[in-house]
Amino acid sequence: MSKHLSIIVPVYNESKCILPFLKHIKTQASVKHEIIVVDGESIDESVSLIKSQKKIIVIQAKKGRAIQLNEGANCAKNEWLFFVHADTILPYHFDRLLLENLKNKKTARCFSLTFDLDHFLLKIAALGSRLNIAWCRGGDQTLMVHKDLFSDLGGFDEHYNIAEDLLLCRKIYRHGNFEILPKSVITSGRKFLKNGVFKTQLRHIIVRIMIFSGFNSNVVNSCFKKW
Repeated sequence: MSKHLSIIVPVYNESKCILPFLKHIKTQASVKHEIIVVDGESIDESVSLIKSQKKIIVIQAKKGRAIQLNEGANCAKNEWLFFVHADTILPYHFDRLLLENLKNKKTARCFSLTFDLDHFLLKIAALGSRLNIAWCRGGDQTLMVHKDLFSDLGGFDEHYNIAEDLLLCRKIYRHGNFEILPKSVITSGRKFLKNGVFKTQLRHIIVRIMIFSGFNSNVVNSCFKKW
């Protein structure tokens, strides 16, 4: 198995955190990896800041996480894709943890989750992230998947403006193997502070119910806009 990842980071107006995050990736990794940052029409200084960094690939795409992630995957040179958000704190030598003892190309992996915000609902969500079931998957936990499996499953569904990560993970559970690594990533609670912890978690639950109940993208997107 390859020892190198293509690390794909979707961004939109991340000028405050993108440079520290890119430095974080390099210091936490055991070896150098391809880093692809996909900007979704940011209106701040995100792109210029990223371009100021050496050996970082910058791609411009339409705004939309699924679209951005697919664009990043399309230009990736390595066989293992690693999708991660720019507000994530990764464990030391995360790359070794992801790549060691892989069974085959159909094995996808993610980390369990903790939050930098102390709230009982987020603690429950963090505990849930340790369960190896499709319902508990989400983009904040990161995702590593082989390029062949990603392609066979059609990548992220660009019809959905939300839960694109959940939809792909459901496909992986059906057609591959999914493993939750014992180490955790730490994700920012900024979106919960902005929109309210209860409201944000309720939205996540409703969206999951709709996805697992088979609602199409138009209905899910329409519901998402109301929030």
